[in-house]
Amino acid sequence: ADFQGTPPDSGAEGAQTGYSLLYGVSCTGATFDYDVSAVFLPSRSWVRALVLADPDEARRTLRHEQTHFDITEVHARRLRKVLHDIYDPCRTGRADVPAEAERIIAAEADAQQRYDDETRHGLDAARQRAWDKNVAGWLSELEACGQSRP
Repeated sequence: ADFQGTPPDSGAEGAQTGYSLLYGVSCTGATFDYDVSAVFLPSRSWVRALVLADPDEARRTLRHEQTHFDITEVHARRLRKVLHDIYDPCRTGRADVPAEAERIIAAEADAQQRYDDETRHGLDAARQRAWDKNVAGWLSELEACGQSRP
């Protein structure tokens, strides 16, 4: 039900998840604040009726799409860690903060493409299981970075 977008007329994919990695940084005096979010975009997410008609295919496809979002969350946590670990960016004028963020956003896009390529969009069950296990491990390793600083 969360996949509210309209599937394209052509293409082999059974579903697609719309997601984005968003961040913002600010300095108030010497205080550095940041917010990082992995965001699911329902209107850009879609699933074909053919996939939904087969419960096994629907489960497999949903698992694949959930891992796409989890990959985005892994990179959101990595970005939170980088921003948290920057030494006094407001006082030192760290102009490289956006560059660091863009580096992680680019790495996220590369990981998403590699994930689809290696799993053949979830059709390779063994590679899908391997990715699911790796992504779960990364999320666990970065658990402390799960939330932006208040």
